[in-house]
Amino acid sequence: MARKCKGCGAVLQSENEQLPGFVPKSVIEDTTKSDIVCKRCYRIKNYGSYEPVEITSDDYINEVKKVVNDSNVVVFIIDLIDFESSMDEKLLQIIKNRPIIAAVNKIDLLPEKKHPSETANWVKKRFAEYNIVPFDIAILSVKDDYGVNGIVRKISYLFPNGAKAAVVGVTNVGKSSLINGIIGGKSKVTVSKYPGTTLKAIFVEHPDKNHTFIDTPGLIPKGRASDLVCEECNLKMVPSKEIARKTFKIKEGKVLMIGGLINIQVVNTGEFLPIFQAFAAKDVTFHETNEIRAEELMKTKAGEFIIPPCEKCSEKYYNLKFIKKEFIVEEGEELCFKGLGWISVRRGPLELVVTMPEEIDAVIRPALVAPKKY
Repeated sequence: MARKCKGCGAVLQSENEQLPGFVPKSVIEDTTKSDIVCKRCYRIKNYGSYEPVEITSDDYINEVKKVVNDSNVVVFIIDLIDFESSMDEKLLQIIKNRPIIAAVNKIDLLPEKKHPSETANWVKKRFAEYNIVPFDIAILSVKDDYGVNGIVRKISYLFPNGAKAAVVGVTNVGKSSLINGIIGGKSKVTVSKYPGTTLKAIFVEHPDKNHTFIDTPGLIPKGRASDLVCEECNLKMVPSKEIARKTFKIKEGKVLMIGGLINIQVVNTGEFLPIFQAFAAKDVTFHETNEIRAEELMKTKAGEFIIPPCEKCSEKYYNLKFIKKEFIVEEGEELCFKGLGWISVRRGPLELVVTMPEEIDAVIRPALVAPKKY
């Protein structure tokens, strides 16, 4: 039976250093070693270096389908900060008819305290939009080890004699981190903020319960802004700490720039100026200006103080095709830009023209952070 990397699941090989699973031949031949990690995982763990390996959408679908169909329950990991990206259509088609525990991660990154039951109710309503009813909704902060043991307790309650649990989700939602939190100990799968770290299914036995948790590769979802820039900017756009929030009261014709990717122009203010808040990772620039100046800044200052992009990914950035879209966002609603952030209307309605790359999906949704009355 082929030996696999303990970190990413790739089959170990010593023929080609550029392919997944590479280790020196002497390592493969040493039968006394069990917890072997490949060169790529070793460098990710010890140096934080990124060595991209392509996994196609079809490869992902086939791998996850096989695991899900052979499992008793699906632990569906969702990034609360990027909920819309987490609900990828291809992934939902695979899991929607299976028993699902929705594990909602990164509650610790919200800029204000929100009771877990309030978050669970919001998530439940959002799932209903997709005609999915999970067995349970667990609110987590994998980083803080909050709610992790509750996943094991729920599975033990549903399957007292043991279960195979497929852990699925898009990239960067915390699948591998959750498994490491569940099993503890030293033998852990590779975790990084880089997308596509896990390449093949990894089977991990729970140390105390008769459960097997299966880590699966993450699909890079359609329409995510963070996938349009270089790896360094991608890291900056995936928040690891509390996200930034800033309040705006912008006059008609003014523009809010969210990095060099989104320009939000207010086109109708009415009797009262709309009030809205912008949310994004702390390294993303918020900049208020006028329409002409905004266009100049996107052409000349993107990569300098307008971040993202950075100078390294400026060539990729300038090849993007920008389009204009109109939105009307009511009070109590949010306009979410997948993989970047969102704006939340505190006093509205807010009528906008948004300039953004055509690859980015924008979605109007009920407010995650409930508005305060003005």
